[in-house]
Amino acid sequence: MKSRVLLLFLAVLFFLFPRNVSAEVIRSFDTQIVANKDGTMNITESIIYDFEKDARHGIFRYIPTFSKIGDLYRIIKIRDAEVIRDGEEEKFEETKDSEKISFKIGDPDRTITGPHTYRISYVIENGIGSNYASHDEIYWNITGNDWPANIEKATARVITSFDAVHTGSLCFTGYSGEKEQNCTGINGEFDSAVPLTSGEGMTIVEIFPAGTFPKSILSKDPPMSAGQKIGALILKYVGLIYLLLNVLLPGLLILWYQKKKNKKRFGAPSVNFDTPEDLSGKRITPAEAGTIDTARLERDDIVATIFDLAIRRYIRLEEIKTVRKLIPDAKDQKIVKLKDLDEKLNDFEKVLMRRLFVSGDEVKTSSLKKDFYVTFESLEEEMFKDLVKKGYYVKNPKNQRALLAVLGMMALFTGNIILAIVLFWLGKKLIGRTKLGDEVDFRIDGLKLFLKGMDRNYKWQAEKFYTVEQMIPYAVSLGYIEKFMGQMKILKPDYNPTWYSGYLGSFYGSYAGFYSSMSSSVTTSASSSSSGSSGGSSGGGGGGGGGGSW
Repeated sequence: MKSRVLLLFLAVLFFLFPRNVSAEVIRSFDTQIVANKDGTMNITESIIYDFEKDARHGIFRYIPTFSKIGDLYRIIKIRDAEVIRDGEEEKFEETKDSEKISFKIGDPDRTITGPHTYRISYVIENGIGSNYASHDEIYWNITGNDWPANIEKATARVITSFDAVHTGSLCFTGYSGEKEQNCTGINGEFDSAVPLTSGEGMTIVEIFPAGTFPKSILSKDPPMSAGQKIGALILKYVGLIYLLLNVLLPGLLILWYQKKKNKKRFGAPSVNFDTPEDLSGKRITPAEAGTIDTARLERDDIVATIFDLAIRRYIRLEEIKTVRKLIPDAKDQKIVKLKDLDEKLNDFEKVLMRRLFVSGDEVKTSSLKKDFYVTFESLEEEMFKDLVKKGYYVKNPKNQRALLAVLGMMALFTGNIILAIVLFWLGKKLIGRTKLGDEVDFRIDGLKLFLKGMDRNYKWQAEKFYTVEQMIPYAVSLGYIEKFMGQMKILKPDYNPTWYSGYLGSFYGSYAGFYSSMSSSVTTSASSSSSGSSGGSSGGGGGGGGGGSW
């Protein structure tokens, strides 16, 4: 009683919710194989495919490119494919990968219904089993087991294009791996005895005497894509590759650096008592000296340029005070323009002068804080454009640093720790400076010796105080300003330059405030803000394969 109720319930469901069962069927699948003396096979498949009432563009057919032979692989090549539908040439697309070749047959701009006859022909290389001592054979899955439609009848015929002896015929049907023989095979003629349902196929074996065909090629590995081949090689030689990447390559990089880029190759620098010059005798500006030395433009290089422009009488630096009642007096610094731009200024200095006096002939340093970073970017670009033009650098060093940092991270993530360490180290050492740039930097190192050792040369400095004064901007850009000023105060305690005006009376008592104010006002980057990434919101045998319709 319960079983009857269940059957009735299932029947009601079937009629209430009918399934869309495909009506497509393969009326016949006929294959002809012509084996040639050179071991190739010309294969022609004649398929009567009935779409019935379903509108389709056509069919697709794919064939594996290899088969397993014991522990080896027979890899075939498929070429010269042609497709005819109902006696006329048909459009098709051919695609290949490491496992199969596919034919997408039909016109994407039109559909067809009912029965149609497809004739697919192609040539197979290395498809004949001619590696056995006792015989040669054609072992071929003629239909493939991956058709979604039933095959009502499958037939095959194997012939040769030359005189050859056929010594046996076998065939198998069913799902992949099954050994059913619901088929007949006699003298190269094969016929399925029953229809083949979806997932079933027919495989034929035609046997010949050994030596009938040339020996086929068997491979230890299945076919692989280019990426798979590279991966296999890496796995095969992983030990050697690791040794190369973490011993040999880092050693060669360090050796190359020590020989070609380490400044020690010039020997010990000698003290340079004069403002630095390039190889042609032209003065190297304080900003250039600082940038060449550190391979980056820094805020001290800008401040040094302001002091340098003041010493050269293009501007005057003033310290001002606003008297206020009840609260401490307000202090600020002011830059006053004395001369207009001229040909003695380089492009870097002209960009800076235009920014300082964009609104008049005076500017308070405190007013620079808001947007000076925009000018800093222009100054940085101008500086390295000029240094590259002069042959000191090949490009902006931060680009090279970024590249080496990325390579170092890649080495780190792939487990090449030693290589990663060397790349990060080179990222600090290799700055894109040329041989000429290294020679100029060597001269700057001599100036640094003077700036940090003035106390040994008081007599010379007293006689050449004008030269010493010119060194103030270089002491700023090269990082020795406090020590330099301390020694300068001993040398000339009453020093009171005309290019600087302070209300404290002594230059040594007030320059530090101006230097500190300028350093804090020269912004090199914009203030941080939120971004989308950090705080955003919503917003058997050869052959085989199968096919189907589309």
